[in-house]
Amino acid sequence: MNIRNFLVSSFFNDFQRWPLWLPVFLGLGIVLYFNLPIEPPLSWAFGGLVFFTLSLWRIRLQTLRLLFLSLGLIALGFSAALLRTHFLNTEMLHYPLPILLLEGRVTHVELKPTKKGSLYQRILLTNLRAETQEKLPQKIRLTIKGKRDHLWPGQVIRLQAKLNPVNEPSLPKGFDFRRQAYFNGIGATGFALSVPKIVESSPSWRNLLEKRREEITAHFVTHMPPPLGAVAAALITGDKAAIPEEVRENFINSGLAHILAISGLHLTIIAGIVFMIIRRGIALIPPLCLAYNSKKIAAIGTILMTLLYLVLSGFGIPAQRAFIMITGVMGAILIDRTALSMRTVALAAFIVLLTTPEALLGPSFQLSFAAVIALIAGYEALKNPVAHWVVQGGIFRKLFAYGGGLVFTSLLATMATLPFTIYLFHRFSLHAIEANLVAVPLTSLVIMPIALLTCLLTPLGLGDGPLRVFEHALNLLIHIAATVSSWHGANIWVAHPPVISFVMVVAGGLWLCLWQQPWRGWGLLPMGIGFLAAFGGELPHLLIDGQGKLVALYDGRTLHVSSTRKGKFTAETWQKYLAAQEVKALHCEEGVCRASFQNTPIFISYDKEKQPCEKDALLIRLEPSQKTCPEAALTLDWYNLWRHGGYAVWFTPEGFRLEKVREFQGDRPWTRKAIHRKDRPIAR
Repeated sequence: MNIRNFLVSSFFNDFQRWPLWLPVFLGLGIVLYFNLPIEPPLSWAFGGLVFFTLSLWRIRLQTLRLLFLSLGLIALGFSAALLRTHFLNTEMLHYPLPILLLEGRVTHVELKPTKKGSLYQRILLTNLRAETQEKLPQKIRLTIKGKRDHLWPGQVIRLQAKLNPVNEPSLPKGFDFRRQAYFNGIGATGFALSVPKIVESSPSWRNLLEKRREEITAHFVTHMPPPLGAVAAALITGDKAAIPEEVRENFINSGLAHILAISGLHLTIIAGIVFMIIRRGIALIPPLCLAYNSKKIAAIGTILMTLLYLVLSGFGIPAQRAFIMITGVMGAILIDRTALSMRTVALAAFIVLLTTPEALLGPSFQLSFAAVIALIAGYEALKNPVAHWVVQGGIFRKLFAYGGGLVFTSLLATMATLPFTIYLFHRFSLHAIEANLVAVPLTSLVIMPIALLTCLLTPLGLGDGPLRVFEHALNLLIHIAATVSSWHGANIWVAHPPVISFVMVVAGGLWLCLWQQPWRGWGLLPMGIGFLAAFGGELPHLLIDGQGKLVALYDGRTLHVSSTRKGKFTAETWQKYLAAQEVKALHCEEGVCRASFQNTPIFISYDKEKQPCEKDALLIRLEPSQKTCPEAALTLDWYNLWRHGGYAVWFTPEGFRLEKVREFQGDRPWTRKAIHRKDRPIAR
């Protein structure tokens, strides 16, 4: 068979799998929008919608029809992202404001742990009012430290606060916190300088729902010993804020971080338990069982219960995906059909991307859908041969199939999420499979059923017994994470790979999973090329923080920083991005840090009265330059950082190669603008 016949045969034999690519093309349009250097006019969105409508026109030639529809879906994704950005219209703060007497309504409260173990509050405020000429954001995040009365959603408070703009990326290709804040509706961050005074309390139904969720979180955090209460709250309400950093790192290093999120695993477990309880309960009542279809009643009850849990957990992306899939399966039961698993995943992805296009850029969407697509594709390939093998054997084959299924599931999920883990978090664990083999059954068979039982019985005063079992199971889960995290190879840092390698691995993985004909094997080629390209990235030699707090020199092993006290979070981010083995302080004295790289002298000055000038040197002045230095090879000072944000610098034989944060951000609604003091309302 020649290549043409092979392609034609594969094309038509896999024709029923083409709908699975609808969310992929939708996602391509979203990626195209977010990679534009400037914000396009709103008319482009309407043009995209018109083009998508035209693409639905029936065309006789099947190949041309699919091509036209694919382009239409790309246009639809682009339009959805543009419209979402336009209608959100989050007002972003671009420079720090002086201390203000603020009044606003609390919409969300998080309990955060300090290093000493005590808790402080981090709140979201809306409907802001203050005596200032500045245009305040619609929503801000405030930190309230010290012993304060617990605030609840719906309360209107008044307090003194200091507001700052949301931080920019710490390097040109780094995670964009401002873009994330924009789509969360948050325009500024800050901290309270006085005790909040409650002005009134008149919560809406949304505030009452959020208050109930936070009451459950506070109950577990305050009534269970740390860190058990924080982990329990994460599993039940999805609030991970109170989990200590050490415990969080143990779960990440052991490959169990997905358990701390309200993931599809949790929602699926709840759905299975509810379906079984309702159906078995109806079976115990003969008149009811004979009069009604218990399976369909259980399906309706499962949809309602999982919807309640979705609302309680805060509508996380993995939970949304699981709810849509569960609803698809239960809906199929209601109409006496069999749900097609991969198509329910495609439907879930399409709905999530169409309603919240920015979710595509977040780790929750990427990790959740990568894992479930790989699992379904893997079980589609092995379901029939394994089932035939098990039926022909006895109990030992069934036990072996169950154990092998656990290993296969852990291996598939780990391998599918590995590219995203490396690209997003710059690390992976060699022991994630072993940890999941123990932790997932513990969570599925013990922790989540007991958690559901505890929540149901506690309001009746009967929750003490299940709560003790819940505590012991959580303690065992935390111990498993800590033990695996301590093993050699549990936390391996990987330098940031080139984006082209990540794209090729993801594209190859989709090709491998979404098709069923032999041509699916072609996906291994781009995956292999992408894997090899991951080792060809060129890392920057010098990094400069856009806030002017930190400068770092990377020599291939050690990250030398200008300060070990300022910008600790930025230094940690750079260390992970570069996979630096250690962090050391540069030699600094009298306001100047001195270093050398490839025979180029480097001077970093943070005192405007002491700014060295040397021939062919790289001068980094974290204060405005007091005088020029024309003999220097390159001078970067506070004004450069103010205009362009942070810098990444490469030393090449041709000279310095620079990348600027704001050049990569472009001119977008969430990009921080350099506004001169004379143009700010406060200065008038």
